[in-house]
Amino acid sequence: MTRRFQPWQLATLVILVCGGVVWFAHWRRAARSFDAAGLLECLPPDRSTHVYIDVDALRRSGILDLLTGSRAAEEPDYRKFVNETGFDYRLDLDAVAAAFLQGDVYFAMRGRFNWRQLSKYARDQGGSCQNAICDMPASTPQRYISFYPLKSDILALAVSHEQRGVLMIGPGEWATPPQIPAEPVWISAPAFVFSDVKNLPEGTHSFLSPLAQAQRITFAVGPQGDRLQIRLDVTCANPQAAAALADQLSKTTDLLKKMLERQHMTPNTQDLSGILVAGNFEQQDQRVLGTWPVERGFIQALAAGKVQ
Repeated sequence: MTRRFQPWQLATLVILVCGGVVWFAHWRRAARSFDAAGLLECLPPDRSTHVYIDVDALRRSGILDLLTGSRAAEEPDYRKFVNETGFDYRLDLDAVAAAFLQGDVYFAMRGRFNWRQLSKYARDQGGSCQNAICDMPASTPQRYISFYPLKSDILALAVSHEQRGVLMIGPGEWATPPQIPAEPVWISAPAFVFSDVKNLPEGTHSFLSPLAQAQRITFAVGPQGDRLQIRLDVTCANPQAAAALADQLSKTTDLLKKMLERQHMTPNTQDLSGILVAGNFEQQDQRVLGTWPVERGFIQALAAGKVQ
């Protein structure tokens, strides 16, 4: 005799299965490691420029204060934001991963967040919150800020053309896992980004334009002795392309040195020319590696808006 399930038994089974799925999803998210790779893999992977900043490392090294200057110089609008949300990146932010894609920006941030105050801030700005997802108008027309908690210490946030663009952010695994440099600050960009560099500082154009022919480009910034160092790591299609790129970058550096000499100018380590003429490049199979030393005085000038 075939036993039939009663309706209440089927309903109970469905509830248990659904509850198990929800519990498993919650457990997996709670157990997930949101280190540098974990934060990045929350973001859109394709055709994006990715940035990672270990804010806590910068804070401990004193570089964060060097970049941001005095609290007394902060704009009133930012102080108002801090007062209303309880969030101050100087103190509360530990790490941030960002993806820039077609004019939109997506962030996965680790730190300390007051979710109640953040939600209230969104509503006070004419936005709304539903199912833990908040959105509000951005200062630019037709753009929105949206956010939600991935975990109690992980904030997903988007500034995009979509009202709830933050739904593009969530725990995942890239088909090709991200390669994480050791430095606390780095940027990885697809080659097509360098096909148009007119919006970047003019002195860098001849260095950056050749990168449009590469496959993968990463710039990393970290301490090197008593100063900082910018490190370039480029992957080319083959060793021949890498050799040509290394040669072109070296020749561009030599040309800049000769131009300064003809004008009887001494490279200044606190401006862009002083950094560019100190570049060194080498080829390793399909890769081109480059380094530029950066004095702290340059960082101070950059933070003060004195570098063009």
